[in-house]
Amino acid sequence: MGVPVAPSQSLVAQFDTLWTRFDEIYPSFAYKGVDWRAQRATYRPRAQRARSQDELIGVLVEMLTPLRDLHVWLVDPRGQAVPTFRPAGLANFDRTRWESAMRDASYLAHSRDFGEGMVGGYAYLYIGAWKDPVSQESLDLALARMRDAPGLIIDVRSNPGGTDQTALAFAGRFTTRAFTASYVEIRTDSLVKDVEMPLARTISPRGGWQFTRPVVVLSGRGGFSATESFVAAMRTLPQVTVLGDTTGGASGNPATFALGNGWRFTVPRWLEFGPDRRPIEGRGVAPHLAMSWDPTHYDGARDPLIDAAVGLLGERNGVYRIAPAPSREAPVETPTDRGLRR
Repeated sequence: MGVPVAPSQSLVAQFDTLWTRFDEIYPSFAYKGVDWRAQRATYRPRAQRARSQDELIGVLVEMLTPLRDLHVWLVDPRGQAVPTFRPAGLANFDRTRWESAMRDASYLAHSRDFGEGMVGGYAYLYIGAWKDPVSQESLDLALARMRDAPGLIIDVRSNPGGTDQTALAFAGRFTTRAFTASYVEIRTDSLVKDVEMPLARTISPRGGWQFTRPVVVLSGRGGFSATESFVAAMRTLPQVTVLGDTTGGASGNPATFALGNGWRFTVPRWLEFGPDRRPIEGRGVAPHLAMSWDPTHYDGARDPLIDAAVGLLGERNGVYRIAPAPSREAPVETPTDRGLRR
């Protein structure tokens, strides 16, 4: 009969499992300015002194927090996520206000996170996540219903991510030429040769036709991961204007690994760069037009960003001309372009 393993030894083994996996895979230590070996020297003695699983989890969270990585979390045996970082960015999406605005948009909800409508004579598509029921097929069907619209608003400002293949495939419906959507840098063994880093991710035209009329993409701090890949790709297209706020800045493509005692943890596997080769992690993707979010000075039944998008599409289609505001503080005549600035 074997000798039972002391709890402290089991907990230290979990610590070593997590630390080693990050050491092998995580691509952003230098970018984040974190000395991973120094973290081990500091926190392993505390793991040795831990007397319970909860104490160990507390040690691990403290060790991982300096990475400031939204894709780094632990998962308890019940499936509940334990985050190691919570971004402090302000969101520019109020669901109550949005739902009120959608009552005038003939909005058809396919699910809580996916629906379509018409606002100001332009097609509107809300994508709250890149996962079921949102798929290439469902997006293609929605776009087909909008084919004759003079313009399109794609709202992803509250989309935390999902399957980036779906997001980038959808972007392929808006381009008539292949282009580089982003670059990803992955940790490789030093013996691996002839692998260019970062690796380019290319989008090609997809489907029997492309939507080339004016498009406004609504973005914000609530958009992460696959949404940031989508916004970075779309903002390079000539008919697209990104309006709102910078995205959240988290695009690590995490994998999940077993920790022990029913716990799991995630490790991001790449560092993503936009088409301009600027890192997305920790920086986000900036809009073409930044719009301050101050709905308290706006009709409670309206969504300021959606109304601003309608105004932009009107300008792009030559319906009328929006006069640029001379400064952020100066008042403007119409609520449509309130807060817009280049």
